[in-house]
Amino acid sequence: MASKITVKNGSVTLPITRSGEGRPIIFFNGGGATQISWKQVIRQLKGNYETVTFDFRSHGKASTADNFSFEAFLGDAEVVMGALSLDKPIIVGWSLGADVAAAYASSHPGEVGGLVLVDGAVPLAKPLIEDEERLRHSLNSPIMKISKLLMRPTPYNYRISGDDYADITLELDKRRQTDLMNDYSRIDCPITMVLATKSAGEKGVRAERNNKLWREGVERLTAKYPSVTTQWVDGTHSLPFKHPEEIANAIDRHTREVDASE
Repeated sequence: MASKITVKNGSVTLPITRSGEGRPIIFFNGGGATQISWKQVIRQLKGNYETVTFDFRSHGKASTADNFSFEAFLGDAEVVMGALSLDKPIIVGWSLGADVAAAYASSHPGEVGGLVLVDGAVPLAKPLIEDEERLRHSLNSPIMKISKLLMRPTPYNYRISGDDYADITLELDKRRQTDLMNDYSRIDCPITMVLATKSAGEKGVRAERNNKLWREGVERLTAKYPSVTTQWVDGTHSLPFKHPEEIANAIDRHTREVDASE
């Protein structure tokens, strides 16, 4: 049976769900996603682990906030991890959550058992976002506003304005060019990356460019850190929803390898 608690990061309340027994695996959500996003992945893990999920600020059942910087999301993760005192957990992060997971592991040597990074935390040579105005227009479009209204009564609800979402997207894009490789230099646990072959939200020339930059970033990372394991999945960015079995298998394989090496 799942247990639910809440913790506070300043004025922000963060809900946490724990279930099962065994090696702890904690999931860091992507931006605009909630802990329910991992439901199918956790089902595929078949109860072999203790699984922990939580909602970042202004997502799901977390309370609203007015700061959506990368450091704010990292601060949420710091508070959750500190409150749980997990014994060398495996951290699974998707998209923004993958970058937060890498940043957390880099600043907590000896505390993380392993990382499974799902379609995120890729160091880039150039920005994926070339047109800030186009990004802001897309995130503030009527269809996006309607979609958020429709999600409001569901577990997938998030409460971030289009401009705030654009800000964190741009900050993350820049951070992947400037800071992320330094994070990897300080990580002392095994890393598995599960990556989508197709760019998120783009078509045509833009998609081809972004796919190329994404793959080149992964190649640059593995050339410098050949111990990083990579797995490409023929799909788009929505891997936890469309390919839960592949993610669960990667988590299971990674965790078994970590256990065998200790």
